[in-house]
Amino acid sequence: MVFRLVPSIYVLTIPFFIYGVAFLFVGLAGPIHNSTSQTWLQNVGTGLYSFASSSGSIFFALNFGDEGGAPLRSWIYRATVIQGTQQLFISFLWYWGSWMATLNQKGSTQFSLAMTDPGALLGIGLGLACLLWVLGALVFFGLPAYYRQAPGQVPTFYLSLFRRRIILWFFYMVFISNYWLSAPYGRNWLYLWSSKHAQVWQIVLLVLFFFVVVWAAALWVFHVFSKRHVWFIPIFAVGLGAPRWAQILWATSNIATYIPWAGGPVAGAILGRALWLWLGVLDSLQGVGFGMILLHTMTRFHVTFTLLAAQVVGSIATILARATAPDKLGPGDVFPDFSAGVTAGLGKADFWVCLLFMLSINVLCVFFFRKEQLAKP
Repeated sequence: MVFRLVPSIYVLTIPFFIYGVAFLFVGLAGPIHNSTSQTWLQNVGTGLYSFASSSGSIFFALNFGDEGGAPLRSWIYRATVIQGTQQLFISFLWYWGSWMATLNQKGSTQFSLAMTDPGALLGIGLGLACLLWVLGALVFFGLPAYYRQAPGQVPTFYLSLFRRRIILWFFYMVFISNYWLSAPYGRNWLYLWSSKHAQVWQIVLLVLFFFVVVWAAALWVFHVFSKRHVWFIPIFAVGLGAPRWAQILWATSNIATYIPWAGGPVAGAILGRALWLWLGVLDSLQGVGFGMILLHTMTRFHVTFTLLAAQVVGSIATILARATAPDKLGPGDVFPDFSAGVTAGLGKADFWVCLLFMLSINVLCVFFFRKEQLAKP
C-alpha cells in the first residue's frame, strides 16, 4: 500500500493528475476518425478514471490530519455534506444516461459529442483536464506540513487487521451487498427517470427536495444528537435494516409501476418516486453511519486500508455476481414480480435468502460494534 510508504500529499494529489489524463484521452478521441483508435482512447480514459476514482476513500480517511483530535461531529458534518452532494450528482448523471439511452433506442446518434461535434469534445476534455491539474497543484502546494511527513511504522499491521472483527464485518457487508445488489443497480436508478406520466421538472424538484431539504434536516438532527451521543449515527444506521434492498425491490419488482390509490397516473408516478428517493436518503444515511463505525473503532491507518481493501472485495463480489448471482440477468426470484400476487412473490426462495443475508449485516454489526467501540455510551 503506497499510503504507508510515502507522504500523504502524494496519494492525495496523484489522483487529480490521473483524472486529468483520463479526460484528456476522452477529448482526444473525438477528432480521431479511426474507430479502433478512438475506441482504445476512450477505453483507456475510462480505465484511468475508474482507477483514480478509487481514491475517494483516501480523502475520507486522511481528513482532519492536521487538526489533532477533531470532534466527531465535524467528521459527521463533512461526511453528510459530501454524501448529499454526491447523491445529487449521481441522480443527474443517471438522468443524462437515461436521456441518451432513450435517443439511442429511437435510432438517433445526436446524443454523443464524438459524433455531433468532435471539436467541442476535444475542448471540453482539455478544459476539464487542465482544471483537474490545477486542482491537484492547489492540493499539493496548499496542504499543511502534516501531509508532507513520512508515515510512521505500525508493527505487525497486516496481522492485526484480521484480529479486528469489525474489519471482517465490513468486508462481509461489502461482499454481500455487492453480490446481491450490484446486478440490478442500473435498473434501480433508471426507475427514477423512466416515468411516462411525471414530467422531468417534477422529478427534478423531488430530487432537490429529498437530497437538499430532507438531507439538510437529517444533517441538523445528527448534529444535535451527536453532541451528546457520539454513537447515535452508527446505532441509527444499524436500525435502518436494508434500505437499499428495499429501494431496489420497490423499483424492480413492479410494485411501484402502478399505484391505483394515489389518485391518478401522475400522482402515482410522483408518489412512487418520492418513496424511492426517501429510501435512497435512508441508504445514504446508513452509508454515513457505517463509515462512522470505522472511525469509532479504528485508527486512521486502519480506516484507510479497510476502505481501500473493501473496494477490491466489492469488485470481486460484483464479478462473481455477474457470473453466478440469481439476479445476474434481471431481478428474477431475488426481486420477484409482486404484480402477479403477494403470495407468488413471497414464495420465492431467493427472495428470502437475499433478505436474510442483508439483515445479517446489521445483526453481526450489533455484536461486533459494542465490543470494539472506543467511546462507549
